[in-house]
Amino acid sequence: MKTIKILYLSLLVVFFTACSSDDDNNSIEDNTVTNKITVGDSEFEMKTAIVEPTLNNSVFLSLTNNTQAQIEDSYNGTTLNNVDYFYARINHSDLTSNETYDLSEISSLEFIVNGDIIDAEYENGFIQFYKSGSNPDLEVTQGSITVTNYSTDNLTLTFNFVRNDGTEISGNYNGILLSLDDQE
Repeated sequence: MKTIKILYLSLLVVFFTACSSDDDNNSIEDNTVTNKITVGDSEFEMKTAIVEPTLNNSVFLSLTNNTQAQIEDSYNGTTLNNVDYFYARINHSDLTSNETYDLSEISSLEFIVNGDIIDAEYENGFIQFYKSGSNPDLEVTQGSITVTNYSTDNLTLTFNFVRNDGTEISGNYNGILLSLDDQE
């Protein structure tokens, strides 16, 4: 009987040890940031995408480091700090899956970090790049955005740009989509 108890306890230890190492491996994978924008050596995590088609044959695409709940709270007057905000105005009526939009099809493009949303308006922050502006070094000279999947609740995309100063920019996003076509 004593041997059976020892064997049983040994099996439990092996079982829990095996489960523990699997859990550790999963937590390492879960901590890897895949939804991000990289500007040179700096990485910025993105949590939510926003798509807003307009009436003038263009669509606004935004990525932010805020959650959907935080964004919705900001529409109701909540101030948000340390906001990283990427947006692109693409000259199409809406996004399409498996489509690449070259820089010539993007009428405006900008990425600002560490800003604030006050009364639902983005303020302050530090510009990382844009399509055109007062600092030629921050202007992108080439690149594109590729949308792999665009559905009612998910967006998957990648992009690559190069700034005039030679800094390489890349972005990956696969996640939550907040569509503003139904909102005022």
